[in-house]
Amino acid sequence: MNLVTTWTTLKESDSADLVLCIDFTGTGRAEAGFSDLVARMDLDATFWHVVPPGVAPGTGVDGPGYLGSWLASIMASGRTVSAVMGYCVGAVYAGELVARLAEVQERAPALVIFDPEPITLENIYFQFGKVFDILSSILTPEDVAVTRETMDRLFQQEGITIERYATQLYDVFSQIAHNAFERVGLDGEYAEEMLGTFSAFLSYMSLADRFDPWGNWLRAVAVSSSTSHNGLNRLRDTAGPLVAEELRFEESHAELFRSDEVARAVTKVLER
Repeated sequence: MNLVTTWTTLKESDSADLVLCIDFTGTGRAEAGFSDLVARMDLDATFWHVVPPGVAPGTGVDGPGYLGSWLASIMASGRTVSAVMGYCVGAVYAGELVARLAEVQERAPALVIFDPEPITLENIYFQFGKVFDILSSILTPEDVAVTRETMDRLFQQEGITIERYATQLYDVFSQIAHNAFERVGLDGEYAEEMLGTFSAFLSYMSLADRFDPWGNWLRAVAVSSSTSHNGLNRLRDTAGPLVAEELRFEESHAELFRSDEVARAVTKVLER
């Protein structure tokens, strides 16, 4: 399968420094994103934001192939990456990208991760629920009930894996969504675009399970919000160090990237 990853430019610069930003923002979520953070940073560098491949769960794509498409776009640019930043589950990919780039660059990129979280079934359940709520306005009560029942039943199924959960959830919801789009007369091209974004999101979440982040995160500077159920705040009982350095802030998880204080601190880290 030919996977295509693109990178959108958040900020262009004549500087040789290229900073990669890893997060999935296509689902219309309320949390601030890297565009908010970069706009507040006084750093002479070019910033790119990943747009992952539009691939559905269960199509046979493996982790190395998926991440390989990200790297192919970077290598084709001929640019050297000075830093990689990842938000939430994006921190898993950010760590893996730094490890891969360290093999082909003279110097390993810096790694900065924001409320980093390994992927879990609970994480997919929660994140899918948020995206589903956005789309539920065009669904019938029966559609909503079927989707919620599927979410809960699969989540509680003994031995369910992250890959199977994402694949079966997508199979059920894609049919419901297609019917809903047709019912409300949504333009076919736009409907496919919406479903493509949804499938890409589920793949982005589930394929993170193919990578072990812990060794990579030991070289990272972590930026933590004050939200107790996000990032390192929910992992503090884990024995041993999780990251090389942690910067903690009073901002909530959703507002972390809208903080001038956070932007100044991250700028200083990338200037080291």
